Amino acid sequence: MTNSEKIYKENKKLPFSLIDNPQEFSSLKCLRSVVIFVVIFGYEDPLTATFLSKFLSGDPKLVKVLDLHGAKLDSIPKQVFKLFHLRYLNLSGTGVKIIPKSIGKLQNLECINLDGTNVTELPVEILKLRKLRSLYLGGWGDYSNEYANWGCKCPLGIGKLICLENLINIEADSGKIVREMGKLTQLRRLSITELRREDGKELLSSLLRLTNLRDLSISCIKEDETLDLQHSVSPKLEFLTRLILKGRLETVPQWVTSLQSLRILVLDNSRLGEDENVIGSLGHLPNLVSLDLYGAYEGETLCFKVGGFQKLQRLGLGQLTRLKWVRVEEESMPSLRDLCLTGCKLMQELPSGIQNLTRLQFLGFLDMSDELMHKLQNLDKQSDDYQTISHIPQVFTGHWINGRWECTLAVLNANWYPDNSLQLSTLIDIQLTHLFSKSQVAY
Repeated sequence: MTNSEKIYKENKKLPFSLIDNPQEFSSLKCLRSVVIFVVIFGYEDPLTATFLSKFLSGDPKLVKVLDLHGAKLDSIPKQVFKLFHLRYLNLSGTGVKIIPKSIGKLQNLECINLDGTNVTELPVEILKLRKLRSLYLGGWGDYSNEYANWGCKCPLGIGKLICLENLINIEADSGKIVREMGKLTQLRRLSITELRREDGKELLSSLLRLTNLRDLSISCIKEDETLDLQHSVSPKLEFLTRLILKGRLETVPQWVTSLQSLRILVLDNSRLGEDENVIGSLGHLPNLVSLDLYGAYEGETLCFKVGGFQKLQRLGLGQLTRLKWVRVEEESMPSLRDLCLTGCKLMQELPSGIQNLTRLQFLGFLDMSDELMHKLQNLDKQSDDYQTISHIPQVFTGHWINGRWECTLAVLNANWYPDNSLQLSTLIDIQLTHLFSKSQVAY
């Protein structure tokens, strides 16, 4: 549990939506925590900046936690900056656009969450918050915009915030900012956006010093920009468990293939060629349990060879626009439970050798070719295709409709019962929103 989570759980909480008369707040001077519930049983709480200001005018000086997630706010009421004891400030999902210079007054802040807001730049006064441990910025898109992510500009001097443990979606718009990241030696989670090719070597030098990193995400400045991460400078990152690389790669960096603790890997828009042996280079990562290749490969065939990916439990193949065939050899991916293919429009056949995946529980085909989708939705139980996948408890197809995946079961194994419908729903919500859902902020 992070320090911010402890603050959140240990303090007294007041459900804002349970109080109708803001005038009553004047008697709540001992309040420690305020949490906003935007939607309760379908009812939308009409929280506004005016309503919040009335509450804060009650002078609750001892408040340490202010959670305004999803509130209808375009700006931060000035009363917030009088909460000297405030340690946790959550503005995620609000319409806030600007962080005032007054933020520098809140010198006890340990966590600021601006995920999914319209804030594009932080004031230099943020550097006064020397106790800050977590800073969540920018946000992530969804399938409709190819899981685009965006960041936020931070002032030069960010390296002074030496207590930072989580720094999410900072724009690396200059070599100086990249260099300063190397001073944040307590970082455990780091997400970088807007990285330029010429700053790749500088970033690797900074990563050499970030020996506590568990979670790293790197996104390039534009779609056709190359992530230049193959240099003689090679970060060790022995504790890294999750890595997301979003941008073109000339090859899989050698330091990536030596990450012994890595459990989750996402390669997005890497556009690696068939001769780069992507699968071969990653198949021997000893602790890898989840792999997403999203626009990461430009070959026609993917072959998972004997002995590879011994611990892999989840595999996602998305937007591989030239992919026609997937082949799974015996004794490859023996632990695989979930396999999802998305937007691979040239595939017209089921993956060859899928019967070798004896532990497979879920098989999904999302936004695939019309031919393959029609075949799956009209399977004859006597056909070879049906026999090939009949051992899999849940096989489903899906389309992206009105901002979400609409899925239909194509094969329902006799060993799967309706009582498990919650399990399928959970899979669709968590797995099929796809790769970047698991990159969202964990508070």
